[in-house]
Amino acid sequence: MRLAAALALALGLPLPAAADVTARYTLGKEALSVEVDDGGDYRAEIAGKFALIRHGGSDYVVIFQGTTPLVVTRQAFLDLAVARIPATPPKPDAKRDTAIVKQGPEELVASRRGNAWAIRLDRPNANTIEVVMCPDRDLAPVGKVFAGVVDAGLTAFDKLIPPSNFAEQVRFVFAKGTPLRGSLIEQFRLESVSMAPIDAARFALPGPVLDSKAFDKAMSAPIPTHAETVEIEPAPPPPLP
Repeated sequence: MRLAAALALALGLPLPAAADVTARYTLGKEALSVEVDDGGDYRAEIAGKFALIRHGGSDYVVIFQGTTPLVVTRQAFLDLAVARIPATPPKPDAKRDTAIVKQGPEELVASRRGNAWAIRLDRPNANTIEVVMCPDRDLAPVGKVFAGVVDAGLTAFDKLIPPSNFAEQVRFVFAKGTPLRGSLIEQFRLESVSMAPIDAARFALPGPVLDSKAFDKAMSAPIPTHAETVEIEPAPPPPLP
């Protein structure tokens, strides 16, 4: 769950924000926050587990190994994730499926209104993706983060997806606004929205950036227990002149 959810968030694309906004969701049994500032930096996080941070024009994934934050560039994380997926690419001559999209009734979620959309392949027993999209402009920065997650994910795994217009239709739906509820790895639902200014420190990296090899090695190491965790005292500040 930890890696899967981090992967989903790691696929977000950088897009400028109109104003500081924080949206809080439930994601399965967890709490997910998506913070976007007026310069386009953002932080999507399940506290103490993982975060996706965009800062200074670059994207990073942070995964907490116990209490230790492991930081890696988003691209390095995605390259590792894609390499580990045991999937067989579809044959070039495979039959192309058709994705069906239907707009449903309006729903009210966390005092926001949006329309339900359903997407499925036109084949027997195909799963249906359902998401409620809200067009409110003040939520647009958060919606762009979600749209980036979807777009980059479809691009990264394009060669593993059976031929169809599914990706095109999913992008079409996620361009409708900001999701209020739906499914992205887990069921998610908007709980609250805040337009309060966000401290720039929220977008600072919590540790050094690891290269791909070091990150993979750290993720493969066993998580230390509480008894094994060693607290490192910070160095004292230099004396005043």
